[in-house]
Amino acid sequence: MSWPIKLRALSFLVTLGVTVTESVMGSIPIALALWYFDLAGIRTILIALGSLAAAIALSISIYSHVRPARLPNSMVQGGAT
Repeated sequence: MSWPIKLRALSFLVTLGVTVTESVMGSIPIALALWYFDLAGIRTILIALGSLAAAIALSISIYSHVRPARLPNSMVQGGAT
């Protein structure tokens, strides 16, 4: 049985929000180091790391929602654990 489209969209949006937050939080130390050592400007850092965070978040979210669900054999055969 498949989830209704509304629940699938909500699940995707929640996953996307969480992964974007994680990606941004992970890129903050990189951005600070690039800015502190004067290797890049603020605008360049925001564009580059924003694009990277979006790409990472989309790749994780899409993969986790496109792949088929793997159910344990006991669930498929009707047994409960």
